[in-house]
Amino acid sequence: MKSTRRELQPGRAIVAAMLLAWVHAATGQTFSSGSTGADGAFNVGGGATNITVRPGGVYHYTTYNVPLGATVEYFRGTDNSPVVILTTGDVTISGTVTVRGLDGVTHGQSNPQLGGQGGPGGFKGGNGGIIVANPPLNIQSTAGQGPGGGAAGTSTVAGFSGNYAAPTSFTLLTPLFGGSGGGAGFPTPGGFSGSAGSGGGGGGAILFASSTRITVNGAIRANGGAGGVNINSACSVQAGSGSGGAVRLVAPTIDGGGQVQALRGVYNGPNCGMPLASDGRIRIEAFTLSGFSGTVAPTPSVANAPGPVSPAGNPALANVPTLQFASIGSPPQPIPTTQSASYSTPDVTLPLGTANPVPVVLNATNTPVGPPTVITVRLIPQGVASSVNVVGTNHTGTFASSSATADLTLPNGVTVLQAHAAMTLTGQTASLFPLIDGEPVERVMVAAAPGEPSTLSLVTKSGKERRLDELPVEDQLRVARAWEAMRETRTE
Repeated sequence: MKSTRRELQPGRAIVAAMLLAWVHAATGQTFSSGSTGADGAFNVGGGATNITVRPGGVYHYTTYNVPLGATVEYFRGTDNSPVVILTTGDVTISGTVTVRGLDGVTHGQSNPQLGGQGGPGGFKGGNGGIIVANPPLNIQSTAGQGPGGGAAGTSTVAGFSGNYAAPTSFTLLTPLFGGSGGGAGFPTPGGFSGSAGSGGGGGGAILFASSTRITVNGAIRANGGAGGVNINSACSVQAGSGSGGAVRLVAPTIDGGGQVQALRGVYNGPNCGMPLASDGRIRIEAFTLSGFSGTVAPTPSVANAPGPVSPAGNPALANVPTLQFASIGSPPQPIPTTQSASYSTPDVTLPLGTANPVPVVLNATNTPVGPPTVITVRLIPQGVASSVNVVGTNHTGTFASSSATADLTLPNGVTVLQAHAAMTLTGQTASLFPLIDGEPVERVMVAAAPGEPSTLSLVTKSGKERRLDELPVEDQLRVARAWEAMRETRTE
């Protein structure tokens, strides 16, 4: 079983770091991060610690300590929340804390390549396509995800790099979100050696807020991923890099001599003349900054007093509908939490003797049960140009949490499964949504593939479609508010 992803565009980012030399007199003023301390003290030993971000992304610590030589890397969770670290005491970073976007994959592989995953709160790069004559296979490359995501390449142009969605006037980093992915390159016809490079993921987003002090002698990095490297002279197969993410530091005192970065992905292939990805955003707020002598890149926005901290890092991407494959077969075969699909290594292998039809269970959240929602599973067998759609049945549960089952007749071999939930809007609810190119929204579509977070799109009556993560921040917030109004009117 296989699914798709996206990545970013090529571009080498060489950014001069800025030496911080701010001097603010100590004022004796106080600030509260809002931490309850419920998660206790965060301490790690040496070596690498990998953390999948919990739903909502908010952590309430007493203190936060990453010693010299230690690395803490955060990976996106199920709702792609940014990382929000709140502490009652000191934050001390002598090692490295990372919310990076992952690199795309080199072109010329024997399978279509998935785009680099975005960091938490960031967005994925585009998937590299492939064109094969025998057996017939034509999978197109895709654009990078997120607002500002890079376009996929064409037969003459490489994939575009991602851009951080917000304008330069967006300095407060509220709401907090990461960078966009780069577009994949163009697949070269003629064989399995011609798959396109996949895009790099956008850098993630992280907030540290301490009621006492933040000391950075190590590094905090929210950098974008590199686009898939081009191994020959055909620039069209080259993929774009991901944009930088976002870092916000808030405390009465910030000191140390380390690094804070939110840089675009660095591309190491030939220069094909495409624009570079954009850097992300950094915001630093403190009464006292005179003790910080480190480097910050790109140039940060600086405030001489810590501002309020909202625990809702990215409200526009929370509490909207999701759809996820839960299990396949009977007895149920679970879907892996991470995906490494290829034609030689499927995500799920059904036992010998499994009889058709095969039940596939999907879980939905924040979704109306019954009309006006229709949940459909799409089958795409390997080497077959056509697909089959099967409508799910037994959609039961509540608006907050529901499930549906689709009984599929699966052929031998590898099959791609995709699913979507279509919700038709009516009356007052429809009027709460933003316009798409001047047209009102008629339907909300949630798409899912095994092992991946779902994506939400708005569709107009004429068929124009926009993903939620491609909309301006203010429109994302309108969708979030509209969905909250819909939830409050449901009676299940």
